[in-house]
Amino acid sequence: MKILNFDEFLNEAAKYNGDKVHSDVAMYSLWLRSQIHLFHWQTEVGDAHKALGDFYGTFLDQVDNLIEVCMGKHGRVSATPAITPPLQNLKDVNVEEFVNLAVSNFTQFRNEVYKDSPEIQNIVDEIIAEMHKLKYLLTMS
Repeated sequence: MKILNFDEFLNEAAKYNGDKVHSDVAMYSLWLRSQIHLFHWQTEVGDAHKALGDFYGTFLDQVDNLIEVCMGKHGRVSATPAITPPLQNLKDVNVEEFVNLAVSNFTQFRNEVYKDSPEIQNIVDEIIAEMHKLKYLLTMS
């Protein structure tokens, strides 16, 4: 399984997008949304299916809010071509490690990309909290 951490993601994105890191965060979030949705469809355990589905719905709303606030503050985002990793099948992924990497990436967004934007940091904190909740709920299955 090769899932880029945010540093690798930004190194790839810089080839296409210069310093528009807000677009990079948006593209990473779209990829993560799709990956979680695929996991939701592929799970064979009812509790995990529900936990992933609930997270997916909440994540969509939170990321929409995050990107719209970022665009209000920093300008519109644009697509960054060819930097997202391919989607993985659930059977090939340790979901806890996957979510831990997503937490690490969003923590980096919070602490580095949005270090001077407490209003955006609050939104990212809510996303991170939902990821921790997902990790817990996945232990119930």
